[in-house]
Amino acid sequence: MFDLATFLATRASRGRLLARHPGEHAIEVREHDGLRWFTAGGNFVQGLMDVARPATLVLPHHQAMLAALAWAPRAARLLNLGFGCGCFERFLHAHLESASIVSVDCEPALVDLARAHFAVPAAWPVTIDRAEHFVATATDVYDIVLCDIFSGEDHADCLFDSYFYADLAARLGNDGVLALNVSPHDDDEVVAILAALRQSIDWVMLAAVAAHGNAVVLASPAPPPAAEVMTARAAALAPAWDLAPAAVLPPFERLPGRQEIWGARHDADYDADYDDDYDDDYDEDDCGDGDCDEDDSDDDVRDNDRERDDERAGEARTARDTLPCGPTTAGRSSGR
Repeated sequence: MFDLATFLATRASRGRLLARHPGEHAIEVREHDGLRWFTAGGNFVQGLMDVARPATLVLPHHQAMLAALAWAPRAARLLNLGFGCGCFERFLHAHLESASIVSVDCEPALVDLARAHFAVPAAWPVTIDRAEHFVATATDVYDIVLCDIFSGEDHADCLFDSYFYADLAARLGNDGVLALNVSPHDDDEVVAILAALRQSIDWVMLAAVAAHGNAVVLASPAPPPAAEVMTARAAALAPAWDLAPAAVLPPFERLPGRQEIWGARHDADYDADYDDDYDDDYDEDDCGDGDCDEDDSDDDVRDNDRERDDERAGEARTARDTLPCGPTTAGRSSGR
């Protein structure tokens, strides 16, 4: 497997400069030892290509995002938010020829550089738009949405916005799958992203990409297949992609679905209520002037707050247990 940490530690990221586009996040294309990549405003590799095998996915988090195909192996319509240098387009064109792929990127200069230096056909259509605007205005439904978007070396603002995920959920339909790459600096970033996402998309799995500071999130309105089913699918798919099954399906941690959290909370509240001593002579008149209704409403608000707190606590625990968060400049890559 390609070792990004070693690649960066040996300063290979300072390879021969092939092209540069100035700007707030200056884009540089470089090459060293048969590998070609681009950076945007820093030293983090945001897209990487094996010059001899351009259709191969080299970055580990890109490989892990293919777990979406182990979740939805019959995917026919895909949306790629964050075209970058066309890593997924080259891969999918080579290995999933029958699939329809819609590519979106907000940076036209990067798309031009991809066509010039990253084996992307000049005629490959790329929609120039911001991810959040595209999903808010699109009407099509996709089987898989790949999302790998950054502003320079930071997460795009929309990844913390619940409205973005509400629009994404509409693009996923009833059983589509989102594969999201994040590169968190700390637990709080992961929790904020998951909290925004889970307001609209219930079923979420999270995996750290070992030693690289990235994490891959899989999310869907529908529950995932059983773990053994996804493992078998990854084992069947990976050899054809010249990848190890463990690279395609690293250990994912499934977060409890909202229905599971609410169901557990409901059961606990029901048991507590059942054990309470009720007054058999209870009289509605005891409430007086609708005070009981107000109390019930207050209870509902408190229940909702507790449910949200339960979700966030679960997300925080999963982030701490699953992800090696923190500054990892030596091995961090911010995608595309």
